[in-house]
Amino acid sequence: MGSAAAKYLVGRKEVQRVQLVDKDQTKLDRVLMLAKSKKLVPRLLDASDRADVVEAVKDFDAVLIALPGAAALSTDLAVIEAGVNAVDLTFRDAQMELQSKCRSAEMTLIPGCGVAPGMAQILAGEAARRLTSVEGIHILCGGIPQVPRPPLNYRVVWSFEQVLEMYADERVRMIRNGKVKTTKPLAEVERVAFQKPYEEMEAFLTDGLDTLLYTMKGRVKDMEEKTVRYPGHAEQIKALIEAGLVSTKPTKINGTNITPRKFLSDILGPKLQLGEEKDVTLMKVVVTGTKNDSRLVQEFNMVDYFDEISHVSSMARTTAYTEAIAAMLLADGKITEKGVVPPETAFTGPSFKALFQRLAEENVRISETLTTATPSIANS
Repeated sequence: MGSAAAKYLVGRKEVQRVQLVDKDQTKLDRVLMLAKSKKLVPRLLDASDRADVVEAVKDFDAVLIALPGAAALSTDLAVIEAGVNAVDLTFRDAQMELQSKCRSAEMTLIPGCGVAPGMAQILAGEAARRLTSVEGIHILCGGIPQVPRPPLNYRVVWSFEQVLEMYADERVRMIRNGKVKTTKPLAEVERVAFQKPYEEMEAFLTDGLDTLLYTMKGRVKDMEEKTVRYPGHAEQIKALIEAGLVSTKPTKINGTNITPRKFLSDILGPKLQLGEEKDVTLMKVVVTGTKNDSRLVQEFNMVDYFDEISHVSSMARTTAYTEAIAAMLLADGKITEKGVVPPETAFTGPSFKALFQRLAEENVRISETLTTATPSIANS
């Protein structure tokens, strides 16, 4: 995701310099070869070294953080220390507790700003602003291979260990009748339909509401986020969980302590990498509410494909480009609120229009409908 964002940024005429930071020189060299831009400056650095991160970012207008969840929070703290505006792909509840630190540093941190979390939250927030009152917010999103193949009929375009973390999370939060409720992941499996050839998909609950749990608190009756996959995927993952293969509790095998999830990730992860295959990202955000005594439904839909010309995955286009555009708007002073600013709060009015105009320029297109009848999520 970081390399896709960097390649997008160096292609923008208003961007003067992009520093790409990684602890792997091979990855840096590969991106340099593909980007072929003098604007791109590589820097070999381990993000766990806070002092080095502060030194690396202090002279820039904005920072994009595209790290696994475990490393993201410490990097957030380093960027806050440097006083530089930042956008992070990852969301952790602990980020919401950084409000006073960010404001003291007079900087902005936009957490969870990719596709989901990120674009989904932005669309939900925009729909809510168009209504007088909000009854329900329902988010469906998933990145999948265009053609399903075993194992799991799924391919990874980011971190398989984070995918397993999402599936194994013991606390999936949702809003029911105005109150936060919790359940297990992979619950409430339902059939959902998108445009051909994705008319028969499945979706199940995951803990992906993120910042919306804070910004929509007390404002919505029902709210949930579900992950979209090919039919049967949920049952396959449940089998892995029930077999103990997603556990993080070490187990001793032939005298050696092994963490099942790490073992599964190391064995299965390479087999699930997207590689030369092509992906598609499916997203539907449905918000119901009232305005002028009418009950309305605002719906956003996106089916985005692998870019055949630039050879960039759909997940990278929708995730990395969203984060890159957010960083540009921060650097341009188009987003000015200081503190921890959720995506749905950051992108309003002109900034909302700018984000989706720039995404449309990359052929990432989102359709919208406004109706007075409640659509069926499974058939709309």
